[in-house]
Amino acid sequence: MTPDPARTEAPEVASHDVSCPRTPEEAWALDGHTRRDVVVVADRFAQFAREDRVFTLSGLLALLGSGGLVAPGCHWIVHFGQGIDAADADLLETACEKTEGSVRLADPAAFRQPSEPPAVVHKSRPENVLLAGVHSPAPAHCRAELRIHRDNELILDHHTGEHVQGIVIIEAMRQICIAQFETAIRSGLPPAAYAGVWQRIDLSFEDFLFPLPATVESLIVESDLGRETNLKFRATTSVRQQGRTVATAVIEYSMIAQGRVDTLERRKADQATRAYLG
Repeated sequence: MTPDPARTEAPEVASHDVSCPRTPEEAWALDGHTRRDVVVVADRFAQFAREDRVFTLSGLLALLGSGGLVAPGCHWIVHFGQGIDAADADLLETACEKTEGSVRLADPAAFRQPSEPPAVVHKSRPENVLLAGVHSPAPAHCRAELRIHRDNELILDHHTGEHVQGIVIIEAMRQICIAQFETAIRSGLPPAAYAGVWQRIDLSFEDFLFPLPATVESLIVESDLGRETNLKFRATTSVRQQGRTVATAVIEYSMIAQGRVDTLERRKADQATRAYLG
């Protein structure tokens, strides 16, 4: 995995305007002080961090370590963006303690909540899980927080600016469908492994996704559970951020017993090999 710069080498502290904001839109009273809200994201999302309202983890730790981050009479409230995990929260909390209350974490528990176990979304590596806090208000409705690890396989080679690329959205939609099956539907079925097979996806991108908190949802609108070895679903999925819809999709997929998938895949793999070799 690519090492996190925040845990290897601290960067040179850049010059910043650390005074509190003066406009009503940016500041308000907090315990008799002026309050400023900022966001911290993983160094992976450095293009998004402008270091006035959004900081990288290593950049913010360096500023906190410099001892002169906050002007007198000002409190900073640090909110978590994407790529920050429990270990990062511990580093930030320790650094904030040295400011004698001038800098506080908005919600330390939020990003100490672990991502889902890889098996819930049919992945092998924890860093490739994109969901946390999966819950189903009803079996047909599933919701989760989007959680992008700084070393997720889908963001390791991305050069298109400040937003999170669309393939992450598609994978998050796939994972919410799998998680919904495993957590809300799976318990009523025989003890057998299943694999998700997608037949159709009708996807619309409506806005950019940025490395800030977001939610992923799935609503099953049609299902056929008549054959336990081949369960069919049609679901509407969405990704939302700060009240806006980033993307929606209608997905038709099947959850097929693993043994059946293995047999089918082996036969088709042999056919493809014979066709290629003539």
